Amino acid sequence: MALRPVVITGIGVICAAGRDPEEFWARLTAGESGITAVADERFAAFEARYAGQVPTEWIDDQLPDTDRGLDRTARLALVAARQAVAMAGVADVPGERFGLVLGKCQATPAADGGYQPMHATGDVVAARLGMRGPRILVSTACAAGGNAVGLAKDKILTGEADVVLAGGVDPLLFGTYAGFAGLQALSSGPCAPYSRSDGLNLGEGAAFLVVEPLDRALARGAVPLAEVAGYGLSADAYHATAPDPTGRGGVSAMRRALADAGLAAEDVDYVNGHGTGTPANDAMEKKVMRAVFGERAASVPTSSIKSFIGHTLGAAGAVEAVASVLALRTATAPPTIGFTDEAIAASTLDFVPNAAREMPMSVVVSNNYAFGGNNAALVLRTPGPLREHTGLPERDVVVTGLGPVTGLGTGIAEVTSAIAAGQASAGPPSLDGRTFAPRSLWRHMNNLSRMAIAASRLAWEDAGLKLSRAACDAVGVMFATAAGSVESTDGFDESVLANPNKPAVLSFSNVVLNATGGAVCQTLGLRGPTTTICNGGASASIALDCAVETIRAGKAEVVLVVAADEAPETGGALDGVTPYDRDSAPAPKASAAVALVVESAEHAAARGATPYARVVTTRHAGAGDDGERGLVERNLSGLPADIDLVIGSATGARHDADEAAAVLDGLPSSPLTASTGLTGDCGSATGALNLALAALAIRDGVVTAIPGLENPHTGGVESYVAKPVLPGAVRRALVLTAAPGSVRGGVVLGAV
Repeated sequence: MALRPVVITGIGVICAAGRDPEEFWARLTAGESGITAVADERFAAFEARYAGQVPTEWIDDQLPDTDRGLDRTARLALVAARQAVAMAGVADVPGERFGLVLGKCQATPAADGGYQPMHATGDVVAARLGMRGPRILVSTACAAGGNAVGLAKDKILTGEADVVLAGGVDPLLFGTYAGFAGLQALSSGPCAPYSRSDGLNLGEGAAFLVVEPLDRALARGAVPLAEVAGYGLSADAYHATAPDPTGRGGVSAMRRALADAGLAAEDVDYVNGHGTGTPANDAMEKKVMRAVFGERAASVPTSSIKSFIGHTLGAAGAVEAVASVLALRTATAPPTIGFTDEAIAASTLDFVPNAAREMPMSVVVSNNYAFGGNNAALVLRTPGPLREHTGLPERDVVVTGLGPVTGLGTGIAEVTSAIAAGQASAGPPSLDGRTFAPRSLWRHMNNLSRMAIAASRLAWEDAGLKLSRAACDAVGVMFATAAGSVESTDGFDESVLANPNKPAVLSFSNVVLNATGGAVCQTLGLRGPTTTICNGGASASIALDCAVETIRAGKAEVVLVVAADEAPETGGALDGVTPYDRDSAPAPKASAAVALVVESAEHAAARGATPYARVVTTRHAGAGDDGERGLVERNLSGLPADIDLVIGSATGARHDADEAAAVLDGLPSSPLTASTGLTGDCGSATGALNLALAALAIRDGVVTAIPGLENPHTGGVESYVAKPVLPGAVRRALVLTAAPGSVRGGVVLGAV
């Protein structure tokens, strides 16, 4: 029996081709390009000066005065988000049941010259629209928007949300423009995907889609616009910026999406292609079409709307998903503009050149490919009537391998020994004496990729995995990071300031936050479902959540969850850092990477593995008006009472008191501890380390203690773990993760 049908009931878009869905579609079908010369004098530094720009008045005319002072990224996002919500008519959905999945490629500049947290734009949208459900920032570069729609479907199928707003946003940023110019990837005029293929134009914009179950939509009288029939993710495991020329990753993503939808290649009526206009992408995409459709490839209409709006990066997949919905609704394929008569005559595939085409249409595929080797494919189809359905299978998922790379030590043995001895270190991890990748790759990697690859190798070895090359093609990778590579970002920004015509292109390829996840895939040869999560300190638990959903859906049997972050300066003192203590100093920022191997219990048993723990439940809630304590309480609500240990997200900051009060009130008999007094604040890696420590406590009885706790915010010292030993076995452990002011997570691990 099929899974619960999930549909789209509202769409919103703002981009160079239009300020709303109606104008956008009218210009696409009329063949009117939105790509123009860039007037901003700063861009005179570049020879190529065409882009898809959104007039500022298009944005601000759709916003209340209270929103016009926000940054451009947030303003773009709010325009499209409000359009989608208004069309869907879901204003009365309870906040706790309303989720958000936002795709984003670029970090948003902050007023101080640095960058906002990646999840900040999503937090603004959620606050303005009253969303307090699961909240995810996905950053798989140019595949992020389509990826977001797929993850939104998962949140509906798991029952975590009744409605999810999914989409993507990115503005036109000078530094990104310089990076693409440095790669010589820009066209000197309006781009011509699939025909001239001499380069891309960058663009800006935002798009959102409201996703909800078909039965709910019909019950409230909504009009389903399209069904999200399936989606597929894959990794090229090939190169940091160039797509695999064989098209293998793109083929895998599309075939997985069709399999998820229960459809075959012959069912597809139209493909909305990635179509950037670069020689590498266009040549690869043609191979994907021929591999998936075979002899039928030449007769499957395929077009690229980037010929109208440019490449909108993190928004691209969402904008193109909106175009795909409109194609279905109007039975019209938008054209690819820029074809000459000679190019039309020479083409061996049907790229709908220059003029829109009315045609019967019930199934559409939208494809996206990205830096870092991430690929995403969405299958949308005409909604049908209610049908019998089932829920996701209740498959047991277990943790079988741990790979910590921290200041405490490298590998599970060193970290276990350090914890037992009560050691503490916020210093940088040491990888001296061992290379975890081929030397030709290792010497060109930044520090973040080296840590993540080392952690992944160590977790793989700890799990005792010995998989064939074919089996590795199906292993998923869920990468978590709060900020990506500080080293590469700083290096690239400095190079652009020095000379925008000579940017550090190697650093630029590592600025995208999914680059490290791509390096892990490339080094280990993993090509399964892959994504990158960027929700601050909650990133690792959300990545684990995605891994569990992937396994439950039967899309992978083994998934590697990797979290990594680095501090600009490492080695801060831990003296006086005592989480949950009134007199604690804030934990210094530190660098670390931690990986966990998770797999289906059946797969682990079949190969004779000895799991650390079973994943009992994962849950996440977005910030609302109930404060940090209320956010923790929402994650604790309904949890089993027999929790033997709680590992919290405390960092010695003011939010420690809220977390402690909620835990001690909700789980008064469960001792509370935290790890940041031993390692410093390692961003997303702290959450992953706490997951690993919970697994260690369950299987091996290793428990992390809080050093020097004397004056806790809440309760007495006896409510906390003061020594690295507990009186009894840990059968169930709760791990709390947090991006304060944004999202908090709770994961329960249990004995196998």
